[in-house]
Amino acid sequence: MTQTRKCLVTGATGFVGTNLVHELVKAGWDVRASGMHGSETRYIKHLPIELVMADITQADEVDPLVAGCDVVFHVAGDTSYWKRNYPRQRKINVDGALLVAQACLRHGVERMVHTSTLDVLGYCPDGGDFNEETGQFNFTNMGYHYGETKYEAEQKLRQLHIEQGLDVVFIYPGFMVGPFDYTLQLGKLFFELLEGKVPGYIPGGGSFCHVTEVAKAHIAAADKGLTGEGYLCAGLPHSNITHKAMWQKMAMAVGAKPLLFTIPRWAFLAYAYGCEFVAEFSRKPPQINPGQARYMLVEQYALSNKAVEVLGYQVPTVDECIEDAVSWYRANGFLPD
Repeated sequence: MTQTRKCLVTGATGFVGTNLVHELVKAGWDVRASGMHGSETRYIKHLPIELVMADITQADEVDPLVAGCDVVFHVAGDTSYWKRNYPRQRKINVDGALLVAQACLRHGVERMVHTSTLDVLGYCPDGGDFNEETGQFNFTNMGYHYGETKYEAEQKLRQLHIEQGLDVVFIYPGFMVGPFDYTLQLGKLFFELLEGKVPGYIPGGGSFCHVTEVAKAHIAAADKGLTGEGYLCAGLPHSNITHKAMWQKMAMAVGAKPLLFTIPRWAFLAYAYGCEFVAEFSRKPPQINPGQARYMLVEQYALSNKAVEVLGYQVPTVDECIEDAVSWYRANGFLPD
């Protein structure tokens, strides 16, 4: 009889983490799920899991989390783009990842699956596509702190892989859409479109994917991924589209009025500077900041063929991703039926 494998999921209360916990339970894993103290647990607490809240920036809390686990899925991360949160963001994204990895080494964990981002592979300035071999981080000096911290974290984990034998596999998600987006990541845009709060489309484009398929790829990476390798779990040509095209589909899905024009790059960037300026006085997070705006204005088209071939990763159409997200919002009271 095969023994049930024990795993830890950090960031289990977030968008990817919640989906991952559900998929792990379906696959028969013994799951220890962890989120930051005080984080929302309503979407996983009913599952047959061990739920342990912890701060991954504190070594004394990380060590017992990792102890006894065969595989660690390190999903936790801070996606904030408010300057006031930058020190905390780096502590979580870089120092926290390092603490988890060091605990994996101490406790003899078989494998660490690290949730990174397609951002560490940058973008093609000419609007072309990229993969794990051709992409390289080029968001430096854009003020895109999230991307910089995720890139730094990966470099430190790769160093541990080389110097101390850390068995680590990297997953690079794209722009995820789908169920359990209760924190409203990309999903926030559905509601802003419905409420008429979006003045116009923006230039740029992204590599869109289904969050549930990204979660399944994490599980596959625990067994099928090659140590030290990274796998893009983003789009393919059919789901690499402009933001305008994506926003049009999202608006149609929730019955929002279509937008009338595309905001010029300079105007979108100026608005971001204004949001950041106001945030300094309001002490409230800005809707967007210049670094995030510069990031959104690029065309970031990733190709996930490697994950498809090695991990069995699936890339549904953008319409399917949107349909599943909207169905979940409606079923959970975020949108009217």
